[in-house]
Amino acid sequence: MHRYRDKCSLQKKLGAVYTPPRVASALVRWAVRCQGESVLDPSCGEGVFLAAARTRLADLGSASPVCVGVDIDARAAAAAGAVCADFFDWVRDQAPFDVVVGNPPFIRSHLFAEASRRRAFEQMIWMGVEPSRLMSAWAPFLALACSALSAHGRLAMIVPEELLHVSYARVLREFLLRRFRRVIVCLPPPGLFPSVQQAVVLLLCDNHADGQKGLLTTAFERLEEGDWATAEEAPPCEWNPKWTHLFLSPGERSLVSDGLRQLGWLPLRAYGRVEVGIVTGANDFFILRKDSAGRIGERYVAPIVTGARELEGLQLTNEDFAHLANDGRPAFLINTSEPLDALPSPLRAYIEAGVTRRVNQRFKCRGRQPWYAVPSVWPADALLLRQAGDVPRLVHLVKKCAATDTVHRVRWNEPSVGKRHAAAFMNTWTLLACELMGRSYGGGVLELMPSEANAVPVPPPVAQLDAIFDEVDAHVRNRRPFDAIATVDAALKSRSIPRTDLEAARGILARLIERRQCRANGRH
Repeated sequence: MHRYRDKCSLQKKLGAVYTPPRVASALVRWAVRCQGESVLDPSCGEGVFLAAARTRLADLGSASPVCVGVDIDARAAAAAGAVCADFFDWVRDQAPFDVVVGNPPFIRSHLFAEASRRRAFEQMIWMGVEPSRLMSAWAPFLALACSALSAHGRLAMIVPEELLHVSYARVLREFLLRRFRRVIVCLPPPGLFPSVQQAVVLLLCDNHADGQKGLLTTAFERLEEGDWATAEEAPPCEWNPKWTHLFLSPGERSLVSDGLRQLGWLPLRAYGRVEVGIVTGANDFFILRKDSAGRIGERYVAPIVTGARELEGLQLTNEDFAHLANDGRPAFLINTSEPLDALPSPLRAYIEAGVTRRVNQRFKCRGRQPWYAVPSVWPADALLLRQAGDVPRLVHLVKKCAATDTVHRVRWNEPSVGKRHAAAFMNTWTLLACELMGRSYGGGVLELMPSEANAVPVPPPVAQLDAIFDEVDAHVRNRRPFDAIATVDAALKSRSIPRTDLEAARGILARLIERRQCRANGRH
């Protein structure tokens, strides 16, 4: 796949990517079954799918194959003998095709041309698929590619792995299962897409009347060999609407689902609530170092955590916070809504200097009254890492703080057992659920949004967690997460889960972490 070196490069604007001929050939052989079938590649680029389709149809005996390509780039369309058009316009008036194959453009939402977005979303609404402005271009492209198919047509496309896990793709996942009798997902083996910038999956959909139906998975080797009858059932999990369970083998899926069901743990929202952190609109202005905060006065500032790097353990103590402040890190948030003329002169002068710098005109500031009154400032009971390189963590706040939106704030129904909640979170089953309910991007970082975090199953805050809290905290501070996990697992030992299953689950957790971290190093 193309490496984007220039943010404004033509390839990035068009979402152009490279498809290995080996992959195009395997997908086309699966999709094209008869010599008289018509084939569409809605984003043909260099024409690798069109070439594979012509070869396939010729092998099936077609003397005049019907293979139509569309591309918005005039040079690419001319080179491939395709139609130069915006697919979102072109597809409206076309007769349905028997087969749609291809590799849709991977254009992020902020680069998605507004005119194309509007036309695509109009058609998605007509199809009964609710669009979202968070959608990258591939999502409406996939939906409209389905609309170009005949009722019994087949679709075979390369799509971002985001299909399996991002929230905005949930409507697509549900749509695919309604539209097709079979939806087959194939995870590419390592090395199939060298230098890929974004992880991808192979998506194959049809309405074949025989055999298995629903959500299925298969290996690329079987697909390439033409072994199409051995796809394995992989229905979505009751506890997770995403398709991330496809990262697991059938046996692993059963083990994880059975284990969580036997434990019967409640979601985190039963014990409290995870909420986003504070959006100041100008962290560089509103968050001060200790010396600057001292000049303004304690009454007008609130302690604040600005990122996961400031949370080394399972708790943030008064000593931890003092170390951050003394180390010169910004750790004090301007926190006042008083009129300007009522403020002490040092703070008033600072705010007036902010006006000179036009901080008051920044997007989040200009609608506030007064503009320097940061909303939703309250001390949390705990913080949850929004993004984690190894495992997510709940951090108990001995030192009550606010937090920016780089971490999530937590309020407990019973704050007195907050330390138990923080320790309990560091167990195998909860962290497995986090891996499958969260999302991972190219950097190998696991991200949990509040809606996902609130749904994660967590253990009850049992008393035996008090005795191990300091030990777990020490493991975390020394960057030994799996020692911390083993300690918590032992304290939460459940008679309903055999030891062999727990050890297997911990191995699955380690593999999922390694999988996303390998992506950060370019190993897929």
